[in-house]
Order: sequence, then C-alpha cells, then structure tokens
Amino acid sequence: MKKFSYWHWNNLISKEQIIEINKLIEKNYNFIEGKEKAAKDSSGKNKKNSLVKIITYEKIKPLIYNLVDEFVHCGRFNFGYDVFDLSYADPLNLNIYSSKDKAEYNWHTDGHEHPKIDTKLSVLINISLKKYKGGKLYFFDNNKFEVPQLNTPGNAVMFKSSINHMVTPVTKGERRTLAIFIYGPSFR
Repeated sequence: MKKFSYWHWNNLISKEQIIEINKLIEKNYNFIEGKEKAAKDSSGKNKKNSLVKIITYEKIKPLIYNLVDEFVHCGRFNFGYDVFDLSYADPLNLNIYSSKDKAEYNWHTDGHEHPKIDTKLSVLINISLKKYKGGKLYFFDNNKFEVPQLNTPGNAVMFKSSINHMVTPVTKGERRTLAIFIYGPSFR
C-alpha cells in the first residue's frame, strides 16, 4: 500500500462555515497557548510567533464532526494508520498568523509526549477571514516543496505529523488555520 505524504480537500467548507467556526472559537476557546509551550530551536528560541487559541473538540464538535469522521477514515484507509477517533477533550488549535508580527512557524514536526500514544496525522483547514500574503506551507519530504492547496480558505490538508513542515512569514493580512491532530497507538 502506498503511504502518502499528504492528502488534500478543495472547498471542504464554505465561507459561511468559515465565519461560523471562527465565531464559535473566538467566543469559546479554552486558553491561549503560552510562549513557553511553543516549539523551540536548538538555541531555545521559539520557532513560531503566531497566536494560538486552544479549543477542545467537545466545544466545536457540532460544527465539524462530519469533517473529523472523514479525516479519521482517511487516516485509516489512505495512510494505513491505526488511529483513534477524536475524544471530547482533544485540543484543536486556531493558529492566527498576523502580518503585524510577520508571524511564521519555522521547520518543525508535530507531536506530544506520551509513552503509549503518538500523534500520527495533522490536519490543517484554512479558515482565513481576510486576504493575506505569505503564510505558505512547505514540507520537507526528501525535498522542500510548497503545498499550494492550503492557500485557499475552505481547503484542507492532512499529512503525517512526522514530516518536517513550516509556514513562511505573513507579510500582509491575517492567515488562520484550524489544526486537528489525530492520535493512535505508539508506532512499533
């Protein structure tokens, strides 16, 4: 079975759904991720300077449960991973990249520390409300390449969390993505 680097969906959600998701998160997010939680480079400097609002799946499930079901299905059948369904307590990230800060996220992989669970897949949905410049998503999977599908609001990409990826600085406007992480048993 072929193991894909990434999968994408064009026009997954409408402009109206983007507005509804943003409103719900802005009113109901659990907390803002502190700078101390951000990924760091070898010198201890933060790899990102974006604003991250964390919301539990429980609070946003009514708006995205059908999408999440599709993502979990894709993880199992297109990537061949053993993955869990999302639980109510799973955190989702609203990543806000503002041109005011030239917000970016340098090369990193996604994961968390747990002895029996791995972050297997990352999903990004572009839920930007305003036009922006910059904020391009790049992967490094033997070569550096752009993932242009994520540049359009309403589009989504899913990729192996272990793939090195980055977001270039936003130079105009504001880029917003909803990040959903799909977990499973530890890789063996």
